[in-house]
Amino acid sequence: MIRPGIFFRGMAMGAADVVPGVSGGTLALITGIYEELIDTLGGITPRLLGVWRREGFAAFWQQANLTFLFTLLAGIFTSIAVLARLITWLLETHPIPVWAFFSGLILASIFMVSAPLKKRGLAQGVAFMAGTLTAIMIALAPVMQGGGGALVFFLSGMLAICAMILPGISGSFILLLLGMYQPVLEAVKGVQLPLLLAFLSGCALGLLSFVHILKWTLHHYHDTVMALLAGFMAGSLVKLWPWRLVDSSGVQDQWFTPAGYAAATGESAQTLFAVASAIMAIALIWLLHRLAPVHNTSGTAGND
Repeated sequence: MIRPGIFFRGMAMGAADVVPGVSGGTLALITGIYEELIDTLGGITPRLLGVWRREGFAAFWQQANLTFLFTLLAGIFTSIAVLARLITWLLETHPIPVWAFFSGLILASIFMVSAPLKKRGLAQGVAFMAGTLTAIMIALAPVMQGGGGALVFFLSGMLAICAMILPGISGSFILLLLGMYQPVLEAVKGVQLPLLLAFLSGCALGLLSFVHILKWTLHHYHDTVMALLAGFMAGSLVKLWPWRLVDSSGVQDQWFTPAGYAAATGESAQTLFAVASAIMAIALIWLLHRLAPVHNTSGTAGND
């Protein structure tokens, strides 16, 4: 059965993936479909061909949960096509309230993800800190020189897609760190098919490989993995701080207090506007949590 809400969740994920520093995986986690997405992707194995052969195409489609997957993908691609220019314009013209909105989004999500956890021991605490430190190190990492041939595009696609499905770690920001964000955009604009096919092949291989590991760990160490993902989101707040100057490569350069930002740039810090945007984001997360409670597979969890 088609679930219209999945399409709109896909649009939210697509909008997030456009912004370097924001992860589509975060939106999947916020809207309660993250674990279903991981289970669906992890279930795509050669075994499904046997189901098709024995029971027919309808059974194959249902067991693979392809209605969910294709509806979600349709939302993601629709969002990228329709909203990419709007989000880019907002980031260029109103960066402070936009980054404040995303910060509020992430901040509220950390609590929403952490609250249902049944186990809160040493393992979960260490996982949360490890996730936080990892995301901070990624956010502060120096940018590499990009460009190259099909192999570089292939490997970049593998790394970026793995990050893209992890909440708090942005696939587009990983491309920035690798120096591949602009080359990939240029390949898209110039319709450089060999490079695009190499990049997409890397994405496909990376996703189908990494998702099996993620699915297994979620089912066996559910609360510890969720604590790790919450840590990733907490660390990503470093990248989303609204009052900062960004260098030409798209990687943040300096952080300021609102007053320091106004003094350094001569522009308004828009503090009240930023606070209002963050509060709006927190209210939105609360509403989403009420309407779409997080999908829970902790009943299948093993030794956390």
